[in-house]
Amino acid sequence: MQLLDKGKAKQPVTVRLAMWSARHRWSVVSVWFVVCLGIFICSLVIGGTKTETSSSSNGLSRTESRRANQIFRENGTVEASQDLVIVVTHPSLKVTDPKYRGDVTEMLARLLAIRYTDANGEAKPVFAQLPNPFFVPPSFGLISPDQTSLRLVGKIMGVSSEVKKKLVPVKPVLDEIKNKYKDYQINVWNNSIFNEQLNESINSDLDGALQVTLPLTFAILLIAFGAVVASIVPLVLAITALLADFGLVSFYSQFISPVSSYATQLVVLIGLAVAVDYSLFMITRFRTERRHGREKMAALEIASSTAGRAVFFSGLTVAISIAGLFLIDDDLFKSMALGTIWVVLISVVGSLTFLPAVIAILGNRLNWGRIPFIKEKDEGTGFWSKLVNFVMNRPIVLGGLVILFLLTLAYPMLHLRLGSADISSFPDKLDGVQAISRLNEKWPQGSNLKLAVTVTQYDQEQTKVAIEKLKISALQIKGLSEPVNITPSSNGKVASVSFTMSGKGNDQANYDIVSKMRNETIPAAFSNAGGSKAYVTGDAAYTLDEVGMYAGAMPVIFAFVLGLSFLLLLLAFHSIVIPIKAILLNLLSTGASYGVLVLVFQDGWFGGLLGIKPTGTIESWVPVFIFTILFGLSMDYHLFILTRIKEAKDRGATSNEAVAKGISITSGTITGAAAIMVGVFGVFVTLQLVIIRQIGLGLAVAVFIDATLIRCVLLPATMKLLGDWNWWIPKFLDWLPHITIEGEADDEEKSVTPEPTPKQQDEMVA
Repeated sequence: MQLLDKGKAKQPVTVRLAMWSARHRWSVVSVWFVVCLGIFICSLVIGGTKTETSSSSNGLSRTESRRANQIFRENGTVEASQDLVIVVTHPSLKVTDPKYRGDVTEMLARLLAIRYTDANGEAKPVFAQLPNPFFVPPSFGLISPDQTSLRLVGKIMGVSSEVKKKLVPVKPVLDEIKNKYKDYQINVWNNSIFNEQLNESINSDLDGALQVTLPLTFAILLIAFGAVVASIVPLVLAITALLADFGLVSFYSQFISPVSSYATQLVVLIGLAVAVDYSLFMITRFRTERRHGREKMAALEIASSTAGRAVFFSGLTVAISIAGLFLIDDDLFKSMALGTIWVVLISVVGSLTFLPAVIAILGNRLNWGRIPFIKEKDEGTGFWSKLVNFVMNRPIVLGGLVILFLLTLAYPMLHLRLGSADISSFPDKLDGVQAISRLNEKWPQGSNLKLAVTVTQYDQEQTKVAIEKLKISALQIKGLSEPVNITPSSNGKVASVSFTMSGKGNDQANYDIVSKMRNETIPAAFSNAGGSKAYVTGDAAYTLDEVGMYAGAMPVIFAFVLGLSFLLLLLAFHSIVIPIKAILLNLLSTGASYGVLVLVFQDGWFGGLLGIKPTGTIESWVPVFIFTILFGLSMDYHLFILTRIKEAKDRGATSNEAVAKGISITSGTITGAAAIMVGVFGVFVTLQLVIIRQIGLGLAVAVFIDATLIRCVLLPATMKLLGDWNWWIPKFLDWLPHITIEGEADDEEKSVTPEPTPKQQDEMVA
């Protein structure tokens, strides 16, 4: 059979690109590997990925807590420093016991003796301050109320890079102290040390996740394809796309801005799923055309013109949907969105270049390594065809039951409570987490959590009088306590007044304290302070503002993504009913996903079964992130199904016939694609970071519901009930242009060559 006689100029750019890649197959494959591996290797040479935690983001948002920090920085901060906190606890001895006191004194002496070598080669003490808990006033709070614990708080001067160098001789001494005094529970908190521990944990999690997800994905592909070689190709595309994206994220972090510590895991989470899915669509269509008797290049052209173009539009939709996250003013959050967009676009480029080149090289060798007991079936036959017809014969009953079930599942989202990652979101095994937990346990009045007030015009006497009033009235608020520290900026015009706060940053009581300070206490104290302004910041204030920022941005992002989805489907299918229905169905699966998140992470349902400890809140950016990702991914399935339905209808089938055929012939592929996504997302639920677990569970539930209840029940049920109204469009919109997502040769152009047997396919030369 000859290649389809189509004018090259009439072919879409995506098809021409794919066919050019197929003709220059070896060059394209070589360039793909060189570019992807080259980017990754170069990123390692420049130092890898520079990360920060969300709490250290310097995004210049308009929230009061960040504005307070910005004002302080603009007036010249005090010399940079970090605290190293050593929490010492004994199960039976009190701090008044001579042995306890003697052991702590020896620990102090050992720590004070630590030296580092400065730039001039001189040996100097690491700690600028390290007070003895027994010789400071009780208001310092270094000894716990129950007298079983104390804190050694050392100050290390310098910016982060300098502190890291000074910590080098400290770490072995800390290990020696822990080994020598094994009767004590000794935990250490320091920001630099904790970030190192966290990064090690994240990398370990990633390695463990890949060790599970790659074999799991390969197993699902084996079931979907029934051949080893065809199952390997998507993994190669996914791995190379991930490596390239890791490299780009590293370059961004080194030369533009540090990225979120969650960025790498999110890249793997989304990248592995979409790259494999796009490959699955392309390879499935190519093999189908080969079974129908098309020659290799003709089959590849049809696959590029149908599944390939659907991949292009789907990937573009995913990227644009995620781009809605840039509407949120947070630098680290934008870095997560950017890394995710890059991996999607790289996967799309690979699907249109690398994948056609590999298919052209392999041809029917894709079928090598057949699994004997897995047989390929013609599209539109078997279980899925029977299920679709069963649903379409009972649309009201089955559709109503599914809607009722999804609404019930979504109900818990009505008491969704947003928060921000605190120490409980990180693995319990980390020493820093144990240190903070010990501090919260032994110092119920508060120790590590601070509420700070940035005050302007500190160089004026009336401002200092107002600060004294503030100290008195603030200490009367339950939850705030001493010590109260006043830290002037280097130019003396601004001061930070900090109080010790009890509880955690996500506690509603602390939100109430922040609101009370802002709305009552500060206005009363500064009523006669002239033009002086006071801004509340600190962990609880930051969390409250962050939650408000994301909650406030959600309507805008929802409108952006929903509007984009509506416009795309309107242009693609020239119907106003299809986009409205698609949005409603997607909102159902999103709501169900939110409901499950609340049940598991907020309310603690099934926590023991899943190994998840409830946090009482959902990370503030997780719902909006899940929403944008889910809407983009669901478009993959929706476009894939609806284009086949429209294709059948355009060829003369009735609306019901087109629906039955379109869903039947795509359900098998979509099930395989969804199984891969659910498998990948499900593995991430087993990781240690609560935030990644929340995203993994939310996406796994949503994709599972989307590919089963939505696509296999609600979609055919609603399309059956609406009939020809599915394709209705008001006359005043008839002027809208048509966008053809998939193209296909006419039936009469198709070859009538009999389908080759599996043995003949294996023997055919590529």
